[in-house]
Amino acid sequence: MTDSPTPLPNVICPLCGGANECAPAESGRFDLECWCRTVRISAEALARIPPELAGKACLCPRCAAVGG
Repeated sequence: MTDSPTPLPNVICPLCGGANECAPAESGRFDLECWCRTVRISAEALARIPPELAGKACLCPRCAAVGG
């Protein structure tokens, strides 16, 4: 039997340090919808994520929209 993946428990926005409001990270489950599924995330904001956190920590809604 293979272990099913679980979300990383990173609940802090890597740009502003505030709560990122990531439902999967908060719950530890991928079967919950998150706010990021229904918005366009700023390319500028994605470019500003520190390389060591890219793909490991979600942005908060404010930073995702305006680039922090």
